[in-house]
Amino acid sequence: MRTATGKKAVKNETLQPFKVREAIVGLSLSREDEPLLKYLDFFKGPIPIAGISFLHVIPSTRARLPLAVAPGIEASHEDEEEALRVLSDRVRDIMPERAASDVHYFIEEGAPLEKLLALANEKKADLLVIGKKAESLTHGIMSKNLIRHTKANVLVVPENATAGLKNILVPIDFSENSVRALKAALSIKAQAGESVKVFAINIYQRPNLMAYKLNMTPERFEKNIQENHEKGFEKFMEEELPEYISQIQPILIWNDMPDVAHHIMDNAKEAGASLIVMGCKGHSRLELMLLGSTTETLLNIDASIPVLVVK
Repeated sequence: MRTATGKKAVKNETLQPFKVREAIVGLSLSREDEPLLKYLDFFKGPIPIAGISFLHVIPSTRARLPLAVAPGIEASHEDEEEALRVLSDRVRDIMPERAASDVHYFIEEGAPLEKLLALANEKKADLLVIGKKAESLTHGIMSKNLIRHTKANVLVVPENATAGLKNILVPIDFSENSVRALKAALSIKAQAGESVKVFAINIYQRPNLMAYKLNMTPERFEKNIQENHEKGFEKFMEEELPEYISQIQPILIWNDMPDVAHHIMDNAKEAGASLIVMGCKGHSRLELMLLGSTTETLLNIDASIPVLVVK
Protein backbone atom coordinates (compact mmCIF):
# COMPACT_ATOMS: atom_id res chain seq x y z
CA MET A 1 0.00 0.00 0.00
CA ARG A 2 1.31 3.48 -0.80
CA THR A 3 2.52 5.72 2.00
CA ALA A 4 1.34 9.25 2.64
CA THR A 5 4.51 10.68 1.08
CA GLY A 6 3.67 13.34 -1.49
CA LYS A 7 -0.04 13.15 -0.75
CA LYS A 8 -0.53 16.64 0.69
CA ALA A 9 -1.93 17.98 -2.56
CA VAL A 10 -4.44 15.14 -2.70
CA LYS A 11 -5.44 15.60 0.94
CA ASN A 12 -6.30 19.24 0.37
CA GLU A 13 -8.05 18.59 -2.93
CA THR A 14 -11.76 19.36 -3.04
CA LEU A 15 -14.03 17.07 -5.01
CA GLN A 16 -14.88 18.15 -8.52
CA PRO A 17 -18.59 18.17 -9.45
CA PHE A 18 -19.65 15.13 -11.44
CA LYS A 19 -21.03 16.54 -14.66
CA VAL A 20 -21.36 15.41 -18.27
CA ARG A 21 -20.38 17.54 -21.22
CA GLU A 22 -21.71 15.19 -23.89
CA ALA A 23 -23.69 11.96 -23.46
CA ILE A 24 -24.47 9.36 -26.12
CA VAL A 25 -27.44 7.11 -25.35
CA GLY A 26 -27.84 3.88 -27.29
CA LEU A 27 -31.46 2.75 -27.68
CA SER A 28 -32.49 -0.61 -29.14
CA LEU A 29 -36.17 0.34 -29.61
CA SER A 30 -37.08 -2.64 -27.43
CA ARG A 31 -38.40 -3.19 -23.91
CA GLU A 32 -35.18 -2.22 -22.09
CA ASP A 33 -35.40 1.33 -23.47
CA GLU A 34 -38.12 2.36 -21.00
CA PRO A 35 -36.21 1.69 -17.74
CA LEU A 36 -33.09 3.20 -19.31
CA LEU A 37 -34.88 6.44 -20.24
CA LYS A 38 -36.69 6.63 -16.91
CA TYR A 39 -33.41 6.24 -15.05
CA LEU A 40 -31.68 8.77 -17.31
CA ASP A 41 -34.52 11.24 -16.74
CA PHE A 42 -33.88 10.90 -13.00
CA PHE A 43 -30.07 10.80 -13.34
CA LYS A 44 -29.92 14.12 -15.16
CA GLY A 45 -31.45 15.79 -12.07
CA PRO A 46 -28.43 15.57 -9.78
CA ILE A 47 -26.00 15.15 -12.70
CA PRO A 48 -25.77 18.11 -15.11
CA ILE A 49 -25.77 16.82 -18.71
CA ALA A 50 -25.00 19.58 -21.19
CA GLY A 51 -25.41 17.78 -24.51
CA ILE A 52 -27.20 14.54 -25.27
CA SER A 53 -27.63 12.44 -28.40
CA PHE A 54 -29.80 9.36 -28.89
CA LEU A 55 -28.62 6.66 -31.27
CA HIS A 56 -30.39 3.64 -32.73
CA VAL A 57 -28.47 1.23 -34.93
CA ILE A 58 -30.34 -0.89 -37.45
CA PRO A 59 -28.37 -4.17 -37.60
CA SER A 60 -27.04 -4.85 -41.06
CA THR A 61 -27.59 -8.33 -42.48
CA ARG A 62 -24.35 -7.92 -44.36
CA ALA A 63 -22.48 -8.41 -41.10
CA ARG A 64 -24.18 -11.80 -40.60
CA LEU A 65 -23.96 -13.24 -44.12
CA PRO A 66 -20.91 -15.00 -45.63
CA LEU A 67 -19.21 -12.68 -48.09
CA ALA A 68 -19.53 -15.16 -50.94
CA VAL A 69 -23.26 -15.74 -50.50
CA ALA A 70 -24.91 -12.36 -50.74
CA PRO A 71 -24.16 -8.67 -50.27
CA GLY A 72 -26.89 -8.36 -47.64
CA ILE A 73 -29.95 -6.17 -47.46
CA GLU A 74 -29.62 -2.50 -46.66
CA ALA A 75 -32.20 -0.65 -44.61
CA SER A 76 -34.52 1.38 -46.81
CA HIS A 77 -35.10 5.10 -46.43
CA GLU A 78 -38.57 4.28 -45.13
CA ASP A 79 -37.10 1.97 -42.47
CA GLU A 80 -34.79 4.73 -41.29
CA GLU A 81 -37.58 7.31 -41.21
CA GLU A 82 -39.80 4.97 -39.18
CA ALA A 83 -36.98 4.19 -36.74
CA LEU A 84 -36.30 7.92 -36.32
CA ARG A 85 -39.98 8.57 -35.59
CA VAL A 86 -40.16 5.78 -33.01
CA LEU A 87 -36.88 6.91 -31.43
CA SER A 88 -37.92 10.54 -31.03
CA ASP A 89 -41.44 9.61 -29.84
CA ARG A 90 -40.01 7.29 -27.19
CA VAL A 91 -37.71 9.98 -25.83
CA ARG A 92 -40.50 12.59 -25.84
CA ASP A 93 -42.87 10.25 -23.99
CA ILE A 94 -40.47 9.60 -21.09
CA MET A 95 -38.23 12.70 -21.12
CA PRO A 96 -40.52 15.48 -22.42
CA GLU A 97 -38.56 18.34 -20.87
CA ARG A 98 -35.25 17.15 -22.26
CA ALA A 99 -36.76 16.28 -25.64
CA ALA A 100 -37.98 19.84 -25.94
CA SER A 101 -34.42 21.13 -25.53
CA ASP A 102 -31.40 20.74 -27.76
CA VAL A 103 -31.15 16.97 -28.30
CA HIS A 104 -30.00 15.07 -31.36
CA TYR A 105 -31.24 11.81 -32.88
CA PHE A 106 -29.17 9.49 -35.04
CA ILE A 107 -30.18 6.41 -37.05
CA GLU A 108 -27.31 4.29 -38.34
CA GLU A 109 -27.02 0.91 -40.01
CA GLY A 110 -24.34 -1.60 -39.16
CA ALA A 111 -22.71 -3.02 -36.04
CA PRO A 112 -24.11 -1.35 -32.88
CA LEU A 113 -20.79 -1.28 -30.99
CA GLU A 114 -18.90 0.15 -33.95
CA LYS A 115 -21.49 2.87 -34.62
CA LEU A 116 -21.78 3.81 -30.95
CA LEU A 117 -18.01 4.18 -30.61
CA ALA A 118 -17.80 6.17 -33.84
CA LEU A 119 -20.46 8.66 -32.73
CA ALA A 120 -18.86 8.92 -29.28
CA ASN A 121 -15.54 9.74 -30.92
CA GLU A 122 -17.14 12.27 -33.25
CA LYS A 123 -18.96 14.01 -30.39
CA LYS A 124 -16.04 13.62 -27.97
CA ALA A 125 -18.54 12.15 -25.52
CA ASP A 126 -17.59 11.73 -21.88
CA LEU A 127 -20.54 9.44 -21.01
CA LEU A 128 -22.04 6.50 -22.90
CA VAL A 129 -25.36 5.07 -21.71
CA ILE A 130 -26.75 1.67 -22.74
CA GLY A 131 -29.41 -0.69 -21.48
CA LYS A 132 -29.09 -4.37 -20.62
CA LYS A 133 -31.69 -7.08 -20.98
CA ALA A 134 -32.22 -9.28 -17.96
CA GLU A 135 -30.69 -12.74 -18.35
CA SER A 136 -29.03 -11.75 -21.62
CA LEU A 137 -25.41 -12.75 -22.17
CA THR A 138 -25.34 -10.86 -25.49
CA HIS A 139 -25.99 -7.51 -23.83
CA GLY A 140 -23.41 -8.33 -21.17
CA ILE A 141 -20.86 -8.81 -23.93
CA MET A 142 -21.91 -5.49 -25.47
CA SER A 143 -21.35 -3.71 -22.14
CA LYS A 144 -17.92 -5.24 -21.62
CA ASN A 145 -16.75 -4.51 -25.16
CA LEU A 146 -17.99 -0.94 -24.95
CA ILE A 147 -16.11 -0.35 -21.69
CA ARG A 148 -13.00 -1.90 -23.21
CA HIS A 149 -12.94 0.33 -26.27
CA THR A 150 -14.00 3.77 -25.04
CA LYS A 151 -12.24 6.40 -23.00
CA ALA A 152 -15.57 7.74 -21.79
CA ASN A 153 -17.41 6.83 -18.62
CA VAL A 154 -20.08 4.18 -19.20
CA LEU A 155 -23.48 3.86 -17.51
CA VAL A 156 -25.16 0.45 -17.89
CA VAL A 157 -28.85 0.38 -16.92
CA PRO A 158 -30.34 -3.12 -16.49
CA GLU A 159 -33.87 -3.84 -17.62
CA ASN A 160 -35.15 -4.23 -14.03
CA ALA A 161 -33.61 -0.99 -12.74
CA THR A 162 -35.79 1.58 -11.00
CA ALA A 163 -35.31 5.33 -11.16
CA GLY A 164 -33.99 6.70 -7.88
CA LEU A 165 -30.86 7.11 -5.82
CA LYS A 166 -30.72 5.98 -2.21
CA ASN A 167 -27.35 4.33 -1.61
CA ILE A 168 -24.19 3.97 -3.69
CA LEU A 169 -21.88 0.95 -3.49
CA VAL A 170 -18.23 1.29 -4.56
CA PRO A 171 -16.10 -1.88 -4.85
CA ILE A 172 -12.52 -0.97 -3.92
CA ASP A 173 -9.12 -2.66 -4.03
CA PHE A 174 -7.09 0.30 -2.65
CA SER A 175 -5.87 1.26 -6.15
CA GLU A 176 -6.02 4.55 -8.05
CA ASN A 177 -9.10 3.16 -9.78
CA SER A 178 -10.75 2.85 -6.37
CA VAL A 179 -9.91 6.46 -5.52
CA ARG A 180 -11.42 7.66 -8.79
CA ALA A 181 -14.61 5.67 -8.19
CA LEU A 182 -14.94 6.91 -4.59
CA LYS A 183 -14.49 10.52 -5.70
CA ALA A 184 -17.20 10.09 -8.34
CA ALA A 185 -19.56 8.51 -5.80
CA LEU A 186 -18.93 11.26 -3.24
CA SER A 187 -19.51 13.95 -5.87
CA ILE A 188 -22.79 12.32 -6.90
CA LYS A 189 -23.80 12.09 -3.23
CA ALA A 190 -23.06 15.81 -2.74
CA GLN A 191 -25.17 16.69 -5.76
CA ALA A 192 -28.01 14.27 -4.99
CA GLY A 193 -28.42 15.15 -1.30
CA GLU A 194 -27.15 14.22 2.13
CA SER A 195 -29.65 11.38 2.47
CA VAL A 196 -27.62 9.35 -0.03
CA LYS A 197 -25.13 6.99 1.61
CA VAL A 198 -21.86 5.72 0.12
CA PHE A 199 -20.63 2.21 0.95
CA ALA A 200 -17.11 1.04 0.07
CA ILE A 201 -16.83 -2.73 -0.19
CA ASN A 202 -13.56 -4.64 -0.17
CA ILE A 203 -13.56 -8.41 -0.35
CA TYR A 204 -10.26 -9.93 0.68
CA GLN A 205 -8.77 -13.39 1.06
CA ARG A 206 -7.29 -14.66 4.29
CA PRO A 207 -3.59 -15.60 4.36
CA ASN A 208 -2.97 -19.28 3.88
CA LEU A 209 -1.62 -19.79 7.41
CA MET A 210 -2.54 -22.24 10.11
CA ALA A 211 -3.78 -20.61 13.32
CA TYR A 212 -1.89 -23.05 15.53
CA LYS A 213 1.43 -21.90 14.11
CA LEU A 214 0.67 -18.44 15.46
CA ASN A 215 -0.16 -19.72 18.93
CA MET A 216 -3.70 -18.41 18.82
CA THR A 217 -7.17 -19.78 18.35
CA PRO A 218 -8.75 -19.76 14.89
CA GLU A 219 -11.28 -17.20 16.18
CA ARG A 220 -8.52 -14.87 17.37
CA PHE A 221 -6.62 -15.39 14.11
CA GLU A 222 -9.61 -14.31 12.02
CA LYS A 223 -10.27 -11.37 14.33
CA ASN A 224 -6.68 -10.18 13.87
CA ILE A 225 -7.02 -10.36 10.10
CA GLN A 226 -10.26 -8.35 10.25
CA GLU A 227 -8.72 -5.73 12.55
CA ASN A 228 -5.64 -5.39 10.32
CA HIS A 229 -7.87 -4.95 7.27
CA GLU A 230 -9.89 -2.29 9.05
CA LYS A 231 -6.67 -0.44 9.85
CA GLY A 232 -5.62 -0.79 6.21
CA PHE A 233 -8.88 0.79 5.08
CA GLU A 234 -8.46 3.65 7.56
CA LYS A 235 -4.92 4.28 6.32
CA PHE A 236 -6.11 4.23 2.72
CA MET A 237 -8.80 6.81 3.48
CA GLU A 238 -6.40 8.99 5.50
CA GLU A 239 -3.99 9.05 2.56
CA GLU A 240 -6.51 9.58 -0.22
CA LEU A 241 -9.72 11.18 1.11
CA PRO A 242 -9.17 12.22 4.72
CA GLU A 243 -11.89 14.87 4.67
CA TYR A 244 -14.54 12.34 3.64
CA ILE A 245 -13.85 9.42 6.00
CA SER A 246 -17.09 10.03 7.89
CA GLN A 247 -19.09 9.97 4.63
CA ILE A 248 -18.05 6.45 3.60
CA GLN A 249 -19.26 3.32 5.33
CA PRO A 250 -16.85 0.39 4.86
CA ILE A 251 -17.95 -3.17 4.16
CA LEU A 252 -14.91 -5.41 4.70
CA ILE A 253 -15.51 -9.12 4.27
CA TRP A 254 -13.30 -12.09 3.53
CA ASN A 255 -13.92 -14.63 0.82
CA ASP A 256 -11.85 -17.74 0.14
CA MET A 257 -13.25 -18.15 -3.38
CA PRO A 258 -11.80 -16.32 -6.42
CA ASP A 259 -15.20 -15.08 -7.66
CA VAL A 260 -16.14 -11.93 -5.73
CA ALA A 261 -18.70 -10.46 -8.14
CA HIS A 262 -21.58 -12.41 -6.58
CA HIS A 263 -20.52 -11.19 -3.12
CA ILE A 264 -20.53 -7.61 -4.39
CA MET A 265 -24.01 -8.03 -5.85
CA ASP A 266 -25.35 -9.69 -2.69
CA ASN A 267 -23.98 -6.87 -0.52
CA ALA A 268 -25.26 -4.23 -2.93
CA LYS A 269 -28.77 -5.59 -2.50
CA GLU A 270 -28.33 -5.91 1.26
CA ALA A 271 -27.15 -2.29 1.50
CA GLY A 272 -30.10 -1.12 -0.61
CA ALA A 273 -27.77 0.23 -3.29
CA SER A 274 -29.45 1.83 -6.29
CA LEU A 275 -26.13 2.56 -8.05
CA ILE A 276 -22.78 0.78 -8.25
CA VAL A 277 -19.75 2.91 -9.14
CA MET A 278 -16.63 1.11 -10.32
CA GLY A 279 -13.24 2.44 -11.29
CA CYS A 280 -11.79 1.19 -14.57
CA LYS A 281 -8.22 1.11 -15.78
CA GLY A 282 -6.66 4.08 -17.54
CA HIS A 283 -6.83 5.43 -21.07
CA SER A 284 -3.97 3.61 -22.81
CA ARG A 285 -4.97 0.99 -25.39
CA LEU A 286 -3.60 -1.83 -23.23
CA GLU A 287 -5.28 -0.58 -20.06
CA LEU A 288 -8.62 -0.23 -21.84
CA MET A 289 -8.45 -3.84 -23.01
CA LEU A 290 -7.64 -5.23 -19.55
CA LEU A 291 -11.13 -5.11 -18.09
CA GLY A 292 -11.10 -6.84 -14.72
CA SER A 293 -12.81 -10.22 -14.38
CA THR A 294 -14.82 -8.93 -11.41
CA THR A 295 -16.30 -6.13 -13.52
CA GLU A 296 -17.04 -8.55 -16.35
CA THR A 297 -18.85 -11.02 -14.11
CA LEU A 298 -20.75 -8.27 -12.31
CA LEU A 299 -22.07 -6.88 -15.59
CA ASN A 300 -23.21 -10.37 -16.57
CA ILE A 301 -25.13 -11.16 -13.38
CA ASP A 302 -26.53 -7.70 -12.63
CA ALA A 303 -30.19 -7.47 -13.60
CA SER A 304 -31.43 -4.59 -11.45
CA ILE A 305 -28.76 -2.08 -10.30
CA PRO A 306 -27.29 0.52 -12.69
CA VAL A 307 -23.49 0.41 -12.91
CA LEU A 308 -21.39 3.51 -13.59
CA VAL A 309 -17.86 2.71 -14.75
CA VAL A 310 -15.60 5.75 -14.38
CA LYS A 311 -12.27 6.26 -16.09
